Amino acid sequence: MNTRRDTDASARGNVPVRLIAAIAVSVVVLGVAFAGIARATELPSFCGSACHEMGPFHSAWTTGAHKNISCVECHVDVGTIARMEHKVVALKEVATHVTGDPKFPMEQVTPVPSERCKRCHPNVALTSTGFSHAEHANRGECVMCHATVGHDVSISALKEAGVYNDFAKTTFDTTKTAVVDRGKANLAGHKTVPCSRCHDMAAAKCSECHKPKHVDRGKDCTVCHATGAKFVFTHPVRADCGTCHKPKSPAHTWKGACTDCHKSGPGVNFNVTHPADTNCESCHPRPAKHRAGTCAPCHKKTGVSWAFAHPDSGDCEPCHARPANHKSGSCSSCHHSPGKNWAYAHPGSKADCTSCHPRPSGHRSGSCTSCHTSVGKSWNFSHPGSKSDCTSCHARPSGHRSGSCTSCHASVGKSWKFSHPGSSSNCASCHSRPGGHNSGSCQDCHSPGSKWTFRHTGSSSCSSCHKAPSNHYGTTCQSCHSPSKSWSSATFSHPGIPGGEHRSTSFACTKCHPGSGRGPGHFCSCHGNTTGPSD
Repeated sequence: MNTRRDTDASARGNVPVRLIAAIAVSVVVLGVAFAGIARATELPSFCGSACHEMGPFHSAWTTGAHKNISCVECHVDVGTIARMEHKVVALKEVATHVTGDPKFPMEQVTPVPSERCKRCHPNVALTSTGFSHAEHANRGECVMCHATVGHDVSISALKEAGVYNDFAKTTFDTTKTAVVDRGKANLAGHKTVPCSRCHDMAAAKCSECHKPKHVDRGKDCTVCHATGAKFVFTHPVRADCGTCHKPKSPAHTWKGACTDCHKSGPGVNFNVTHPADTNCESCHPRPAKHRAGTCAPCHKKTGVSWAFAHPDSGDCEPCHARPANHKSGSCSSCHHSPGKNWAYAHPGSKADCTSCHPRPSGHRSGSCTSCHTSVGKSWNFSHPGSKSDCTSCHARPSGHRSGSCTSCHASVGKSWKFSHPGSSSNCASCHSRPGGHNSGSCQDCHSPGSKWTFRHTGSSSCSSCHKAPSNHYGTTCQSCHSPSKSWSSATFSHPGIPGGEHRSTSFACTKCHPGSGRGPGHFCSCHGNTTGPSD
């Protein structure tokens, strides 16, 4: 019994190993099967037999230049990963085959990158005289010109298979595209060129081969040039001139039809014939700060040069503003060249100056020309001569003398600087004597020619100028007043006492000081002499 149990346990332990081995074998079998199926679906024969819609393409492939090249070489990238990824994309085609209505050509043509072509065609030789393959290769993918090299499917073959799509007829129609060996030299009068091998010449645009000598008009050449040997220019009869012609002047602002001014007609000389319309601003903007009136009064050569001609009217202000502080009279009174340069010319000397020039504050009221003698030019000030009456312009200062001005202001007509008269002049004619002043000659005490500073005379007769005070001592002034050098003051100095000391018998104070109550023999205590007798 124990042996049987061990055998059963051993059998149960081997079950997972067997299961894993079975799964591994299944994966290998399925992988091999998938690889075989994947390989089979890549064969051109599968494309031609499995799907009826691919029949026309398979038939065309068998007669084309690539009949020995597998479909995937052109339609799938190199490598196992890329081809496995394409199997997922191919499932969409299977779904369309089962549930949809596949018709060709499709709205979008299956792309074939040039890199796939270059794997077999790394170097392409020039095959046609006058044709540059390198230049064309830079314009796009190889299939743009070599669209039929893999399978040249005709419309009749698609219709016969029941998979033709009328919606994309223009896309599939190769008569207007560049397809090798499908071109036509069918342009009347046009020379046969290498381009016609691929291009339908009648359907192609001229600009695809020819570069115009003029600026690009944005239109096809055949609008103005008839095809043929000389390609002669014939101006089209049309009104949209602006599609080819641009105004030469940036000031051109007319928005209407060109034929409003260019009346000779398209294709002739197109000369300008100025319209009679007076609305100038519809074409010509006014210059900055231009007057706002109509143009015709100043621009009189209508339709010709429209040169400026100044109007003959005397009313200047509609166009010209008066400068600040300008006179308010007629412009022509000072601007005498009307219609030309209107240069300023000052009125003559007989004109009233105050009509334009107000007198300054405090200015004299006489004639302007008496002082401003440069009439009509600079009008600079020129002082009248010395014989003129100064007071007619200049008021005498308060307290000023009333004599002739030139006697003291000798710089006649220039600075009129004050100059004091000489010493022989009478001072009293200008300067009044102060009260109680000496009546003698002024020069005795005032030095002439300087500041007339007071200088005390050296005369000893003080009473000639100074009156003695009341009850003054009657002897000479010098006995008590010691004069200084300038005599600006005379310091009092008591005279000496005869005998040296005060004695009652020697000197009486009342001699100089009457009424003092001190007679001979009395001591004058006011003078500080304490050595006198005490009687």
